[in-house]
Amino acid sequence: MREKARHVMGTMQTRLQALGGEWSRVTAIEVYTAQPLHGLLDDILRPAGAAAIHGLRWFPSRPPIQGLEFEMDLRGVGRELVL
Repeated sequence: MREKARHVMGTMQTRLQALGGEWSRVTAIEVYTAQPLHGLLDDILRPAGAAAIHGLRWFPSRPPIQGLEFEMDLRGVGRELVL
């Protein structure tokens, strides 16, 4: 799982750069995995840099994409309204 988490973090870094974004503008990190996440927190939050201050939201279930064990999404918003 550690290797998968590191791979996904690298992919997210590449995607952020391609979009002209940076970790300091990320306000939410969401992780989907049915596997234990506790041992992977450093592998996820350390590369996230400034975004780590927001923590992460873990959905302890299979990712919404069939066949994956670990999935992640990011977003950066100035204001988030949840109804």
